[in-house]
Amino acid sequence: MSNDLVVSNPGAAGAGSATGEGLTGGAARVGFASLPANPTRKAEIESIMRTDFARYESEGLDQEYRSLLQGEIEAVNPDAGTPTAPMPADASRMFLCSSQEGQKLVYEWERMGGFRTVLAGVQKDVGEIVKEAGSALRQRSFMERFTQSVPAAVEVALMDEFASGTPWAQPASQAEVDLFASKPAGKIMVQLWGAEAAERVGILRKRAARLVDSLTDEEEADLWAWFEDLDTHVITKIYGKMAGG
Repeated sequence: MSNDLVVSNPGAAGAGSATGEGLTGGAARVGFASLPANPTRKAEIESIMRTDFARYESEGLDQEYRSLLQGEIEAVNPDAGTPTAPMPADASRMFLCSSQEGQKLVYEWERMGGFRTVLAGVQKDVGEIVKEAGSALRQRSFMERFTQSVPAAVEVALMDEFASGTPWAQPASQAEVDLFASKPAGKIMVQLWGAEAAERVGILRKRAARLVDSLTDEEEADLWAWFEDLDTHVITKIYGKMAGG
């Protein structure tokens, strides 16, 4: 997605990017198993483990602790582990519930068919996109850059959009298709989609508009700045996922 998908005036300024360094950096915290090494947080959890083991278990701190340990291993050997290994649902729920946006997302996903089920689908889609970055080191870097580039509200909005599924949309006009194809990733996808290009671009435009509708102007700008800095092959992967093929 890019500005071209959400503005009616092709010359206007545009907006945002689920889950490169990011579609996950933030999403890495709620969707994938390893966390950046954090000695302070590790010490806090170890203290709780020693003094209040019931809390350690009930709050799912064992899962967070394992993720922090994995992060330490990866800090020493960046190619170790699997960056896209899914984080357990309880740990993801805990991280999401630390913000109002995340709490709302958990509630909506429960209504959509169950938090665990929806989360698993999002983790799968986002994981496939992150893998496009290349080696384990590149995947981890991709997620870290995402975390640094966009605020939590953007991450939550992206996760929710991935969970929402492919909507019906009015096919794009030829002018809109041509605008989309004016950039390298868009050109590749239009060639790939062939006769379905208008339908697919229409879906992307609708999803992009739906995504940024919940964001502030600043959050939207952060999203697009991150997205447009991605490698072309990663962008095409996102387009394919978002357009349903």
